[in-house]
Amino acid sequence: MYFKDFERVLAVYAHPDDAEYLFGGTVALLTGRGAEVTYVCCTDGRKSGPDPDMTEDDVAEMRAEEQRAAAKVLGVKDVTFLGYPNGSLEVTPELRRDIVRQIRCHRPQLILTLDPRRALDSPVEISHREHMNVGEATLVAAFPEAGTPRMYPELADEGLAPHRVDDIWIATAQDANRYIDTTGVVEQKVRAFQCHVSQYGERPGRPAWTFDSSSWSSMQKTMRTAGEMIGAEFAESFRAVTI
Repeated sequence: MYFKDFERVLAVYAHPDDAEYLFGGTVALLTGRGAEVTYVCCTDGRKSGPDPDMTEDDVAEMRAEEQRAAAKVLGVKDVTFLGYPNGSLEVTPELRRDIVRQIRCHRPQLILTLDPRRALDSPVEISHREHMNVGEATLVAAFPEAGTPRMYPELADEGLAPHRVDDIWIATAQDANRYIDTTGVVEQKVRAFQCHVSQYGERPGRPAWTFDSSSWSSMQKTMRTAGEMIGAEFAESFRAVTI
């Protein structure tokens, strides 16, 4: 394991369900070791969902409820929604400032986030444009902005002092240099992912890895491939960056 003595962890991602899909097992292991993990979901997912008769506000509320339920399964302390509509998320000063606010507020030692690069050898949903934008915005927010006193002086007015993050783990299969054995918590990860019923349907009473939908099968394949790198049944892979 590579968890050091992380006490405070911030997970920054684009859409409700990203965290469970990409690093839910790692989150379960961290909270199981006593770390305080906080989610920062950048969009509200209002443009998604299969029912065209639902209002966007209703979709956003439903997806927020699903995300909170999933976070609870994994032992996550709190979920913050930045409230950007999905489909239009860009790397803007406003997004970077909002992420810096969360970094300075929660003062994490470790940030889990998404890959700012397009991975053509991975399932296409992993290289979603908004995933890449969140990854880039989070990297810039973590360094140098969160630790620079003159960046976003309005945050100082809110009583939020600069904070330097120690480590960033980028969920990726590209150039991965950290593999976390999640075999022991894979069922917990799947139970959390199951909370996102609006996106993947309800599958009560079925074993975790018999799902035949593309999202489930691609997640299973990705975890098995990562596991092969360390001789485990299931794993999650990251590019670990130390600041």
